[in-house]
Amino acid sequence: MFEGRLSKRLKDHIGNLLGTGLEDLFGQAERRQQVLLAATIGMAVGLPFSVFNMSTDGSFIVGMTELAAVCFLVFPAALLAQRSVGLAFAEGLVLLAGLVIFGTLIAFRGIQGTAQFWGFMFPFLAFFLKGQRRGWLYSCGFALIVATYFAIGPAALPFAYQYTRTYGAHYVVTLICFTVIAAGFNLLRSRFEEKLQARVAERTATAKVYLNQLQYQATHDPLTGLPNRVKLTETIASEIEKASATGQGLVICNLHLERLFELGNVLGIAGADALVLQIAEHLGRIAEGEGYLSRTRRDEFVILYRIDRPTVSPDELQRFIAEREFSIQVQGYAIHIEFTLGLSISPAHSNDPELLLKKAEQAMLQARKNEQRWSIYDEKQEEVFVRHHLLFGKMQEGLRLRQFQVHFQPQVDLATGVVIGAEALTRWADPIEGMISPVVFIPVAEESGLIQPLTNWLVRVCMSESARWKELGLDLDISINLSAISLVDPNLIDFLRNTAAEAGLAPEKINLEITESCFIKSPERSLEVMRRLREAGFRLSIDDFGTGFSSLSYLKNMPINELKIDQSFVRKLLESPGDQSIVISTIDLAHNFGLSVVAEGIEDEPTATWLREHHCDIGQGYTFARPIPAAEMVLFAQSRQAGRAAVESN
Repeated sequence: MFEGRLSKRLKDHIGNLLGTGLEDLFGQAERRQQVLLAATIGMAVGLPFSVFNMSTDGSFIVGMTELAAVCFLVFPAALLAQRSVGLAFAEGLVLLAGLVIFGTLIAFRGIQGTAQFWGFMFPFLAFFLKGQRRGWLYSCGFALIVATYFAIGPAALPFAYQYTRTYGAHYVVTLICFTVIAAGFNLLRSRFEEKLQARVAERTATAKVYLNQLQYQATHDPLTGLPNRVKLTETIASEIEKASATGQGLVICNLHLERLFELGNVLGIAGADALVLQIAEHLGRIAEGEGYLSRTRRDEFVILYRIDRPTVSPDELQRFIAEREFSIQVQGYAIHIEFTLGLSISPAHSNDPELLLKKAEQAMLQARKNEQRWSIYDEKQEEVFVRHHLLFGKMQEGLRLRQFQVHFQPQVDLATGVVIGAEALTRWADPIEGMISPVVFIPVAEESGLIQPLTNWLVRVCMSESARWKELGLDLDISINLSAISLVDPNLIDFLRNTAAEAGLAPEKINLEITESCFIKSPERSLEVMRRLREAGFRLSIDDFGTGFSSLSYLKNMPINELKIDQSFVRKLLESPGDQSIVISTIDLAHNFGLSVVAEGIEDEPTATWLREHHCDIGQGYTFARPIPAAEMVLFAQSRQAGRAAVESN
């Protein structure tokens, strides 16, 4: 058994030494470098020695041979390697140069018999250039040539050095030993290269695995495994090319899941993830065979649909939505999935993937803003959308540069004609666009968060102006509009109280107008804030009364002082019996609750007379005055002998 193992190990070692078990490890780049290195060393050594030998007595032929080999064999080999062409031929040229130079040195022996020792370099050169297996072939061939020379050469070549047979035999044996040593060194080198390449391959494979993982993570959603926006963009580009070739179209459907964050708070992280996975699975079944599903955000999916024509009708879209409504069971709850869709179509809207995705998203946002189930991209809507968002930056700049102004519309006691107050109205004088309507910029302010600084600025200006009126002897109330967002501001009450105190105003001279929309989303919170404002002494008014949905149900609990009848019921009051009935009912209802009534939008004297006859308390509108700057407001009030003191004296 021991002998068998020894025999096998010896056989393996001999096989490795001969190169039978080694792969050809060197590629083009390595072979090129090896030829360049060997050629460079050959030229660096061969040229000086050729010059030296040519200048030495008896060695001129050796020097000329070396010079010729360097110039016509080694140098061309270097040029071929430099250009990475004919590497096998270049290797052959270097080995041929070695054969010529070493053979010449053996034949002529050199100075004091030392030149023949250079021949022992040939096996190292052969293994270095040709590897383990072919290195043996070239080395053994060289040894055979040398042995043949020693056997017949000296006798046949009288001009060559005459070696004894004993010397020749020893030289050949030594050359064979050097060949074995060179093979052993090259084996170690080959084994090292083999291990190095194996390690490199292993590291490369690991790096490729990591790279593939990173590429996957960069193009896929980590929870669902669905393609993300990056991958989706690539797919849309590919699908557009296919659709263009066949005259078909594509629909990009941006699907926004409603209430996902709220559901996540109820279900927890694990439950929310399970919900999203089930939604993705359901949507995947919808898209299967017809399109491509992607998850672009936590609460948004995009479905790419192929259609057989370049557009889609609203009726088809409505059926599409109705057929795809669904519910999901999570943690024992049946959850109805609500979603809003925005669609863009290729080629109708664009053939650019990024633009199609952007337009589908804009359509979805437009649908959500308008509280619709779906919307198809509309260029006009985009203009409004872009305009809406550009105004945000302009508003910031406008507040900083004090482009906003406050105009005041007088409020008149209908019974006496005396000005008893004014409503503050914000105006924006943009230096480029001119006057921008509050209907345009107030929604932008509310959605962007600028309503807070805008309201604070308005309150400061109004209270400062009201204090000036007081100094001028005008006893006028001032009405300030509060948005729903301002009403839930936790700092609102303290801010109003402190600002009024700084201006030296009594809170009861300040009337805060609140629209009915404030009560739709958070009625309890709104009522609580109103109670605290009333306790602080401020007067409260319900603006645009009659246009909301919850007024009557909350009116009995509202701590308010007056109702403002919306101008939509007043402008055509004399022509509309229906509007007259609403106004009469509102006046009676308000008086029964002990509230004052303000009618806004009075544009002619007959309407003012009708309201006076039906006991409306206060009027506001163009028949009295348009909204005017503060200085004109003072003059107008003085001309109408304003002030409650004047009213009481009458």
